[in-house]
Amino acid sequence: MRAFVALEVGPGAGDATAPEHLTLEFLGDVPPESVAPIADRLRPVARATAPFRIRLEGVGAFPDVSEPRVVWVGVTDGGTELAELARRVRDALRDVARAPREAFVPHLTLFRVRTPSDRRRALELLDGRRAPPPPREASASEFVLKESELGPRGAVHRTIEAFPLSGPAGTGQPVRSANRSETSFLHR
Repeated sequence: MRAFVALEVGPGAGDATAPEHLTLEFLGDVPPESVAPIADRLRPVARATAPFRIRLEGVGAFPDVSEPRVVWVGVTDGGTELAELARRVRDALRDVARAPREAFVPHLTLFRVRTPSDRRRALELLDGRRAPPPPREASASEFVLKESELGPRGAVHRTIEAFPLSGPAGTGQPVRSANRSETSFLHR
């Protein structure tokens, strides 16, 4: 089964077709018998992490704004805590996850650029001709282990287990935030 660890944040507003989660770690294909050991490794991470708030705001693109393949909403407030949670998850699952990604960039995918109309829409969002989704806040009170099943209409996600954050306030260790210019983040 294809699996990943994510923080769920709820649906977007307006014309955003964002998934309802921020991926903390993509695990790729894992055998079903690995699910219980993965969950056992994630529980202590949740118990050691205090709940926090995040603010979703601004737009950016991967790999960059001039050649967007993925358009996303960034995380402003709570980005440091989210990056630390992702690091803790990655460390707990080091021998299970796929090859580590470059730098963790907290983001919520709006859409993938697959067609000329997607590209036009992306460039309009990124250069300010089209308004970005309005800022919104969400509570980071748990993360989830999810299964992703690919189908003809896209991926279908199913929650395998939820992990409530229950650490005392102030337990997050600050980490250096990603440089926004390197990740093509536009705060509009």
